[in-house]
Amino acid sequence: MLKTKPHLLAVLMSAALLAACGDSTTQIVEKEPIPVEDDHDHDEESGVGRLAISDKDSPVLRLYGLEDKELVEQFDLLASPEYLYASPTFRYALAVHRTSDKVQFIDGGVYAEDHGDHQHGYEEEPSLLSFQLSGVRPTHVQTNSSQVAIFNDGLAASNLPASAVVLTDEQIGQAATDYPVLQLSTYQHGAAQARGDYLLATLRDAGATGTLPDKVGLFHAHGDHYHDEEVFADSCPSLHGSAQTEDWIAFGCSDGVLLIEQDGDSFSSKKLANTADFTGTMRIGTLEAHPAVEHFVGIAGTSLFAVDAEHEQLDKIDWPITTGATIAGYGFSASGDHFVLLDSAGYLSILHYKGHEAEPAFSLASKIQVATNLSAMPTGSALQLSLSAGAEQAFVLNPASKTLQTVELESAQISTTLELDYTPHKLVWLGVAGETEEHSH
Repeated sequence: MLKTKPHLLAVLMSAALLAACGDSTTQIVEKEPIPVEDDHDHDEESGVGRLAISDKDSPVLRLYGLEDKELVEQFDLLASPEYLYASPTFRYALAVHRTSDKVQFIDGGVYAEDHGDHQHGYEEEPSLLSFQLSGVRPTHVQTNSSQVAIFNDGLAASNLPASAVVLTDEQIGQAATDYPVLQLSTYQHGAAQARGDYLLATLRDAGATGTLPDKVGLFHAHGDHYHDEEVFADSCPSLHGSAQTEDWIAFGCSDGVLLIEQDGDSFSSKKLANTADFTGTMRIGTLEAHPAVEHFVGIAGTSLFAVDAEHEQLDKIDWPITTGATIAGYGFSASGDHFVLLDSAGYLSILHYKGHEAEPAFSLASKIQVATNLSAMPTGSALQLSLSAGAEQAFVLNPASKTLQTVELESAQISTTLELDYTPHKLVWLGVAGETEEHSH
């Protein structure tokens, strides 16, 4: 079983190198940390946090304070990133430049320290770190409560192999060089899931056609590298998508879901086959999880499935996607009580999670329109969704109208709208996550 902290810190190279970033034009004034006292919870301070938003037409990344919706700081990155992710503690933003083989790190400046009987929060000026990773096509980024695994796909055209890097927030902040790196033998559009000293990573036969892997291997960290432990016997054709809970790691396959259970230092696998609800080429290609939620959510096109690893069930979730739309964003809320979906027609669907004791486990709570003027969407842009890890809030970025909206999930109401004077591209929430309680069995 993976032992994680209580979720104060809640829910992708041939080599990974450190490099100094010398071309930032933003000057940061160092300040003393501003303590934010906390009486055992972070409902107000941590629930606010900051949003990092990238600019579609320039390399500028801006950070906004969500309490007053004011610009806190901005930085010039190497380019406008293809993806933005949060680190395990939500302190750092990972700006992934996939096509230029780099990952940059931005300190959002909001974090907490464990002071024994309470968590002590701090607010500092954000900063662009000199710490960078270099890897061939960094793509999938997956986190647990303390580690982030970055999978580098490699490159078929140049026969450059895939690799994976595992980091903690402490290593990011210290610009460490002793983090473990997994070097694989061939390229693949793969994924990795960190589990303490263990790493589960995808494997592809070098002679196979296509770039998707079909196996998962277990590796064990030894200093700055990993040793092979085993390759799980269960295959996973056209593997894509992965997630983890406390006891389980799941991978999406064309014929079902590969489930791997951890019990201490022991790992075992089993296969959950597609049901009659899967037709034609339908397959789960995306998986989402939350530490307080007993089910995985599997996404197959515009269909959703509740994946129950313990009881080996795969149940279709009834949800009302807008006719003709696709899924633009998704994720669990801070508490895990809600699963949120944004569709390309501008509607936000809020599903309520009720756990194993209820049937069905997920049901529709609300559906509201959050975006209009979509005919003016710039080429290459799409609606973007980010979820707070400290409060039951969702953030919707609309490049067409150049707006950012805050949605209160409990009331299903838009609480604020921020107008931007540039075309936004990607966003991610940063701050201090709230504690979560596991849903009862």
